[in-house]
Amino acid sequence: MEKIDPDQRINFTQLKIRPVKKEDLQALEWDGEYKKYRRMYADIFYSTLVDKTIMWVIETEQGEIIGQAFVMLKSGESEAVDGEKRAYFFGFRIRDAWRNRGIGSYLMRFVEGDLSRRGFHTITLNVAKDNVDALRLYQRLGYKIVGSHAGKWSYVDEQGVIQHVNEPSWRMIRRIVDKV
Repeated sequence: MEKIDPDQRINFTQLKIRPVKKEDLQALEWDGEYKKYRRMYADIFYSTLVDKTIMWVIETEQGEIIGQAFVMLKSGESEAVDGEKRAYFFGFRIRDAWRNRGIGSYLMRFVEGDLSRRGFHTITLNVAKDNVDALRLYQRLGYKIVGSHAGKWSYVDEQGVIQHVNEPSWRMIRRIVDKV
């Protein structure tokens, strides 16, 4: 991973936001830190091929992935997404060394703009109640808490074992188009 000076100003023109490619999947694990999500990342990627989700990465000029954002466009299981006007933002991560430098806001605004161009009017998301940094970011970007969510979900880890997660969350929403 590239060493960076935390006080160095970011030149956003040197960062590239692009859709995830199949060959990016291992890099999404961030040097093994998120290896447990290997199967989930692959499933999400394959759902991009049928327009159910979108996955983006933000990378440096050297090609290092420093952030990721996943959005569900269609689902038969979630009230958070309707497939037409409301999308569900469910995966967002910026590498620790790159945080608090505006990159998260930059990536979120990009995602919002893309969804708006696709005809979506509203974005919903859940943020863990104990993730105060993310909550502060989303509130700064105009997301409002509209309720609470149990935050119970599961995934199959890289060993094929089902892992259950209990992550009480705030449900947040933001309109990205004012006129409907």
